[in-house]
Amino acid sequence: MALLSVITPARNMGRFLPDTLDSVAALQARHEHIVVDGASDDGSVELLEGREDPHLTWISEPDSGQTEAVNKGLQLARGDLLAWVNADDAYIPEAVDRALDHLDSHPEVGAIFGGVNYVDENGEVFRTLVPPKFSWRRYLYFGAFVTTPTIIWRRELLEQAPSLNQAYADAADYDFFLRLLRGARVERMPEPLLNFRYHPTSKTTTDVWVQLNEAKEIRLGWAGNPVQRGIMLGWEGARRAILPRISSWPHPEPRGVVKLLRRIGARG
Repeated sequence: MALLSVITPARNMGRFLPDTLDSVAALQARHEHIVVDGASDDGSVELLEGREDPHLTWISEPDSGQTEAVNKGLQLARGDLLAWVNADDAYIPEAVDRALDHLDSHPEVGAIFGGVNYVDENGEVFRTLVPPKFSWRRYLYFGAFVTTPTIIWRRELLEQAPSLNQAYADAADYDFFLRLLRGARVERMPEPLLNFRYHPTSKTTTDVWVQLNEAKEIRLGWAGNPVQRGIMLGWEGARRAILPRISSWPHPEPRGVVKLLRRIGARG
């Protein structure tokens, strides 16, 4: 089986990092785990120093943030398969092993992804999302329907996306995967592959509108004509006008009426 390189960018995530490390270490597949720590001062370095995992390598030095850390990890990675898991998230090892088995037996597949469990800071699941089958055009036009933290891809795809663009503050992953997955055969696993931790200091909580605004500009940069641009702007305007009124979007956890209905046992 091919070697999987898992990259974890980290900065002061010592509270959650043990779950991430344990989840990667539990993989049965051949793997290496590369943690790129941004000079944490919360005990993360001491935690890494104390790990006895032959598959784990790590560095700790100042960086400009998550995007630079992932790029460093890509330079260090030796695997034929690659992925990154943030330091507050955790793989579901048996599901990831099944995804890797699928890639091993289907060499024509360039990348694979699956669903996510959204968990709170205590690890309790509050939502499970399994997206539909992959469509690059839908990913471009609508900017959704791919759970990017679960993507595992073949090294050869890096030829069309060698690194993340550090000019983006919070949507570098969207730009990267648009480039990486264009023209590739991408398949979906119909189960969650990862527990995505949603907590008060996560970027998804604090920077969600920065991410959405950057993603909109990235999307528009791919528009080849006024019709495509109009579709993209129309969709983005509609969801920003409607979805926050009827759901918890753009946040994954239930809020308002949706939260109340779930508390009393209603389904929606």
